[in-house]
Amino acid sequence: MPPSLRPSAPPAATFTLAEIAAGLGRDRVHLLGWIKRFELPPARGKGYPEIYRSFFRQVVFLRLAQIPEEKIAELWTLEHKLMNLLHADTTSSPTWMIDGHAMAGNDSRRLFLSRFDLGTDLQSACVQPGLDFSPAPAELFGGRDMGEDVLRLLDLYLAELKPVLATVAAQSALLAEAARWAGRMGKRV
Repeated sequence: MPPSLRPSAPPAATFTLAEIAAGLGRDRVHLLGWIKRFELPPARGKGYPEIYRSFFRQVVFLRLAQIPEEKIAELWTLEHKLMNLLHADTTSSPTWMIDGHAMAGNDSRRLFLSRFDLGTDLQSACVQPGLDFSPAPAELFGGRDMGEDVLRLLDLYLAELKPVLATVAAQSALLAEAARWAGRMGKRV
């Protein structure tokens, strides 16, 4: 079939920041602050794709579980460094740092906030340090030569992530109870 006669792919769903904010019970200004804090590219005309909604939902859930925003930002910084050291493809998509939110599964292989797939189980800490996810030109010096080691950074990341996951687990029963209570209260309105 000639390219001009092929059916085009359905357009990806996009949302205004106000729509995302309303769905998450936050205001638009709050989300704008997160866009800046997490260095996400702002939408240019077409709206925000689903991956933004998914990322913001995760941040909201973490905040509801009493995870401080500073801790979330620390994890984000570590993930960003890991993705850069592993040569994540940062050129083909302006939203490369959260594109993992469009993919399902393999939770044991994905970084927590970005959902970036490392290709190996995180807990095994056996990332192939030379693994290159993009055809980008090599740096003048290797990361290890400049004092950055993927395995060291992964260990640090996992050490920072562990108490966050423990807090989320500890809060889960209370949050479930609060959700049931909110549902009952909502029926009264």
